[in-house]
Amino acid sequence: MAPPLPDSLEYLATPSEASLYSRYLDALGRATNLLLEASGEENRAEVLHRLADAARADHCALYLNEQADPGQPRARLCAYWFAGAQPGHLPGYLNYDDYPLLNDTLHIGMVFTRNLVELPRAEFDFFKGMNISSAVCVPLLVGGELEGFLGFFARREKHDWLPMEIDILCVAANNFAAALVRQRIEHSLRASESRLRVLVGATEDIVIEFDAMGTIHNVWSSHSLLPPARFGAHTLSAALPADMAHALMQAAPRVLHSGRSETVDFALVDDLGDQYFTGRLQTVPAEGGHGLNLVVLIHDVTLQMQAEARRQAMLDTLDLLEEAIIDMTPQGRLTSVSAGWGKLRGDQKGGRAAPDQSLFQFVNPEDHASVSASLKQMEKGQARNITLRFRLRDESGNHLWVEARLLAYRSPQGTVTSVRGILRDVTAAYLEQKRITQMALHDPLTQLPNRILLQDHLRKAIVRAQRNGTKVALGFIDLDHFKQINDTLGHQAGDIVLLTLGQRLLSALRESDTLSRWGGDEFVALLPDAAREQDVRMVATRLMEAGRQPIGVNGQHVQPTLSIGFALYPDDADSAESLMAAADHAMFHAKHNGRDNARFCRDLTGS
Repeated sequence: MAPPLPDSLEYLATPSEASLYSRYLDALGRATNLLLEASGEENRAEVLHRLADAARADHCALYLNEQADPGQPRARLCAYWFAGAQPGHLPGYLNYDDYPLLNDTLHIGMVFTRNLVELPRAEFDFFKGMNISSAVCVPLLVGGELEGFLGFFARREKHDWLPMEIDILCVAANNFAAALVRQRIEHSLRASESRLRVLVGATEDIVIEFDAMGTIHNVWSSHSLLPPARFGAHTLSAALPADMAHALMQAAPRVLHSGRSETVDFALVDDLGDQYFTGRLQTVPAEGGHGLNLVVLIHDVTLQMQAEARRQAMLDTLDLLEEAIIDMTPQGRLTSVSAGWGKLRGDQKGGRAAPDQSLFQFVNPEDHASVSASLKQMEKGQARNITLRFRLRDESGNHLWVEARLLAYRSPQGTVTSVRGILRDVTAAYLEQKRITQMALHDPLTQLPNRILLQDHLRKAIVRAQRNGTKVALGFIDLDHFKQINDTLGHQAGDIVLLTLGQRLLSALRESDTLSRWGGDEFVALLPDAAREQDVRMVATRLMEAGRQPIGVNGQHVQPTLSIGFALYPDDADSAESLMAAADHAMFHAKHNGRDNARFCRDLTGS
């Protein structure tokens, strides 16, 4: 049985659709990185360029909605990219009501995909004026509401967009929509920070000495936002705001009685907003030597309170996003998690991470090594940020695929003190990628590896054989008289025979071997790391015996036979291509030697 298929492969030859998918995936990755680097307008044109190149579009435009007049929605051109000469005219604004088909399609969240000849008059004139013959418009949805659209326009007379292309362009649109959300949040945070900076006042402390009656004896410092102790105003109530004076007088008897210091908190409200203070009272001997007075150190903590409010606002904002934010030690022990962590794992309680919880408690054991290696790489200073994928266990015990962007935080001395991770669920995208890869690399009937995957396995097997001094055996297998089966029993019966035969041949091989359907009635067996020719001949015998077993088809029994030709690297060939040619040549001799037999290339010397 062939080994599990990795996430990505380097092929000697790539089918057009797999190549197209790879190009799209690369463009989507680059576009996503650009959007993450700057969620504003800085990278929009470059993002459109990347996507347009992948989509083979001549023009790519980003339109965002705005309200011109009540009840008159329209979209404004915010960024565009075009190849070659500039288009006839790219309108700065698009009134949705003027284009009913486009309007209805986008507002229900559907992708608008049309060639020019398929359009009604309004849309026809619109795209014709821009020399566009084929268009795809993908809606940008935020919270289920249309915020604009991405337009991909081609001059080709007719362009059939593959479903895979539309799916990836939809992912790109979702990333744009997420960038819009982040941009709004960032603008809101910057506006809030600007307002907070205006509200910040002077931060000097004020120190006052007073007695049990509230009479002020000394003022050593002042605060610009507090009324100064005026000459003749010898009481706290006359010199200070009422709330502050009341808080100090309430605490004074307790401090004088106990002799211990006490801290009180209070807030003031003025034209600039709320100001927060903390006062620490303690006793001191009176200047006359008789009794005790009190000294209060009043400290403005407005900046700290505002910073805490901003921090809480940031946490609340993060809780609204789909991503989960986690903070952990370089060893993976969780120190805090956002509400998104609970949502990601399906934990209805949400809550915070327990002090003894580790990220590895939730990571699939098969992925521990890759996650641990990434954390160690960051701890050693080899990388400040890393993006990786792994499987995470949810509350039901199932595993979902997540993409984690990890960022290391360092102390002034350069030591990694903590790691922050942003995790998002990519299960659907991962499974779709696996499905597309499976389709590109496997035979649709037998689900066996096709020629592309076989060639990749053969190339790797030869490289390994060169390194380890082993052999590689390749066998071409031809089903004898298959045409007669198709002609007499029909093609459906022929498919049953091929499917059954493929399963039987696969059972005759090792797990490290590969059985590929070469096409039609031909299979290819690849035996890497072969130690002796005798072992290969035994495998050939097992394949022949598996092929001779009767196959039941529609109440009848088919007695197939096989013609097999084997060649060995490096005995019979010095490259992948010559090895395949040698095995094919041996199979040719097997067929012309009466069929139902296996021939080895080295046995053909002189024939």
